[in-house]
Amino acid sequence: MTYPAQHTSPSPGGSPWRLPQLRHRVAVPLVTVLLTATLGRLVVLSPQITHGETALLEGLSQHRNVLLDAVATAVQYALSNGAVVLIIAAVIGWLAVLRRRPLDATGFGITALAGWGAVGLVKVFVERPRPTFLSGEALAPVTGSMSFPSSHTGAVVAIVLALGLVASRRSSRRRIALLGTLAVVIVGAARMYSGAHYPLDVLAAVPVAWAGVMAGCALANKVVPALAFGFSWRQAGVSQPAPATVRRAGSTTATAPAPSYRPARGSTPLDGAAQHDERTDRAA
Repeated sequence: MTYPAQHTSPSPGGSPWRLPQLRHRVAVPLVTVLLTATLGRLVVLSPQITHGETALLEGLSQHRNVLLDAVATAVQYALSNGAVVLIIAAVIGWLAVLRRRPLDATGFGITALAGWGAVGLVKVFVERPRPTFLSGEALAPVTGSMSFPSSHTGAVVAIVLALGLVASRRSSRRRIALLGTLAVVIVGAARMYSGAHYPLDVLAAVPVAWAGVMAGCALANKVVPALAFGFSWRQAGVSQPAPATVRRAGSTTATAPAPSYRPARGSTPLDGAAQHDERTDRAA
């Protein structure tokens, strides 16, 4: 994959806007999701793994304090389903309106939603129950009964990756990578600390969200240039494709004028015409 996205080879629509994408843009994300989902089903059928993870969560529940409780609770509500939708919408609005980058805004929205949606699909397929404590209890009640993979962690991974893909400067991508990695670690630890997810739930969210974002890149590279052409979107550093000339039925086309020949000095117009005929015969 190459960066920045806006200055790579032209897309089929004629616009140079293009997100980096995998060579096998369908096979690799699909295999990644299927392998992770298969691992999740095996974990569900392996009580020994669940018992070990439950013991770890119970150990964390015995060492809680007010500060960590506040952080874990804030993460739970700040990355709920409704909050994630608002965050993605806010970033889209910031890119499109304040930064005047409508193509990047649309690409971000497609890739972020694709990554987050992939996590939700795998969660429905695996159907791993939430952690059940033998001693102690979860920090706060959670919505939904399925645990694998973590939607909170997957949402952060998808948003961070999508932001990095549309960032136009290397320094911006480095800051996004650094702060994003820190955010993923904090959110994942908070979800385990609160007792909402097993450790494998948090780890599985990373490859699934990545696969969804990569699939979203392939989709965005098809959709965004078409939308930009249809709605005449303009973005600095991105050229717009010129409309192709299409010959419609019943339309008349202008014919090129016949070339004129100037007779040589001292010759008559008839001689000039004869010279033209002679040149034509030679060319034939």
